[in-house]
Amino acid sequence: MLDDNVPQPWQGQTTLVFALAACSIGLGNVLRLPYLIGEYGGAPFFMGYTFAVFAVAVPVLTAEVMVGSQGRGSPVGALRWATDQSGRSVHWSLLGLIQCLLALLLAIYSLSMANWMLDRAIVLNQDSLAAASATEVAASFEMLLTTPSYSLPIAILGVTTVLAALGPRVAMALIAWVALPAMAVALGSVLRFSIGFGDLDTAADWLFAVDYNDFGWEGAMAGLVSGVLTLAAGLGVGSVFGARSPKNLPLFRAVIAAGILDVAFMLTTALALIPLLGEVNTLPAEGLAFLFVAVPYAFANLPLGEVYGAVFFGFTALASLAALLALLEPAVMFLHHDMAWNRNWAALAVGLLVGIGTLTLHLFQTHLTLLPSSLDLSILVSLLVTSVFVAWRMPRPLPRGELYREPRWLFHVWWVCLRFVAPTVLLLTLFWRLGVSASGG
Repeated sequence: MLDDNVPQPWQGQTTLVFALAACSIGLGNVLRLPYLIGEYGGAPFFMGYTFAVFAVAVPVLTAEVMVGSQGRGSPVGALRWATDQSGRSVHWSLLGLIQCLLALLLAIYSLSMANWMLDRAIVLNQDSLAAASATEVAASFEMLLTTPSYSLPIAILGVTTVLAALGPRVAMALIAWVALPAMAVALGSVLRFSIGFGDLDTAADWLFAVDYNDFGWEGAMAGLVSGVLTLAAGLGVGSVFGARSPKNLPLFRAVIAAGILDVAFMLTTALALIPLLGEVNTLPAEGLAFLFVAVPYAFANLPLGEVYGAVFFGFTALASLAALLALLEPAVMFLHHDMAWNRNWAALAVGLLVGIGTLTLHLFQTHLTLLPSSLDLSILVSLLVTSVFVAWRMPRPLPRGELYREPRWLFHVWWVCLRFVAPTVLLLTLFWRLGVSASGG
């Protein structure tokens, strides 16, 4: 019997697929993937990345969606229901609370990213960087970091808080049927611009090389980490989406489809950007320097670049907004369902918490390095604990009963990946990331 207090807005698989894909795009590797593909041998890196997406991230996200679909509550409530049905310690439900906290931390980072992206879209549209040098573009972004204006992030957070207060029916419908199509149209237009004005030979050499000498152990691990972290798994988003999905969906196939869309968006983004950098003789970089210096410099120095640059940063800002809206939901749902708060007050409290956290990190300038690095490690741990609980502590009939729409062979593939492949890969990547962090990398 479904909980009558939980809205059931979705009538088919497509909304779940689109909503998951739109949120994962905002959480993905736009900052890293275009650089890492070429840096680590092209095709070998992309193969490792794709393996991690479908052998680790997709199975774990499916597990979260499945638990949410069973429990019909917040991540905490759904895991509490799962522990009760499995006869396990209620302490496993603390994982749901950790996921809510991780989602809030990533929401703080997503709010900063959305702010910077919208600012770059406005600057490019106003032609303020026309024919600017790389040094001038870097100085413009540095000024944004050191003397930020708070009106834009307050407006962004205000809009997302209001949408969160309106409930999941409105928010998730906007993510699936407005945000994702708009992102697809915008990215398609930028790709056409890149084909017309970019250096396609440079892009082909960078993205489609087959160089195993540049791959190696470091490239393999970088590919696995990028693939594991590209979807919104480990953050409770899958659980709250599952809580709102109809009971008759083939959940594993829905998440596979979302993973395919995510990989397609990431690859298309790389195909759209690398030719533009090649045309202005700029090498791809990693991190903020790539997205907020190299890319604006390329757009600012190409014909009609200011128009398509504004479109591109509008697309990335929309992706961050979709992710931000989804990341607020686990905490809002926890306060609303588990703590019996009014939903409007719950959304307001979560929005204020994200706003205070963003302001604090801006003041101390720690969001540029400390937050992303620590979040990577924390999300890997969350993914590992999720896979262990569902695959090793829940009796197999419970997930099989929720995934009854999947063919037996496909369910077996999911079970093997979740039980053996995912924990092995997650332990490897976790130890590797710990080693990189310890060495200061």
